[in-house]
Amino acid sequence: MSQLDYPDPDLADDLVRLRRWRLSDLGCVEEASLDPRIPEGTSVPARYTEADGRAWIERQLSRQPEGRGLSLAIAEIASNEAVGLIVLMHRKMPGTAGVGYWVIPRARRAGRSTSAIGLLSRWALTDAGLARVEARVEPDNEPSLRALRRCGFVTEGILRSHLYLAGRHRDVVSLSLLPVDLA
Repeated sequence: MSQLDYPDPDLADDLVRLRRWRLSDLGCVEEASLDPRIPEGTSVPARYTEADGRAWIERQLSRQPEGRGLSLAIAEIASNEAVGLIVLMHRKMPGTAGVGYWVIPRARRAGRSTSAIGLLSRWALTDAGLARVEARVEPDNEPSLRALRRCGFVTEGILRSHLYLAGRHRDVVSLSLLPVDLA
């Protein structure tokens, strides 16, 4: 796998900035741990402690130098406060990465996920030279599906019993974005 470098400068629009995680972002990790859905499907600790929060941020920072992908904080453009996460993780197929994201509850419903997905996916397919960005979302997660479709992601189908979360197998909708979809 080719290593992804952090975007330089940070990716930003009038709503969000995508930047490296900092230890000062512990408040975001703590808020995310209080949402029952975020820890269920991610590595965010379900029971927050400062030590667990620090370890989580360190894991996010280790993805890039280890060549596994990129993890970026979704930060408010005005305050630079972290309110979510967006990741690009290498897939086995060369030139392909999976995108994942979450936003803490108080920052939802304002377009932050859509902005972050659009910024990072466009950068991945143009500046970083990837051929494909994939997303896998549970079928009942309508807000996430809408955000991806607003960014041009195309639904490819249902992967049956693809995820194992909270003790059960779950279906996911598979979506992708290719350079041709950006036009």
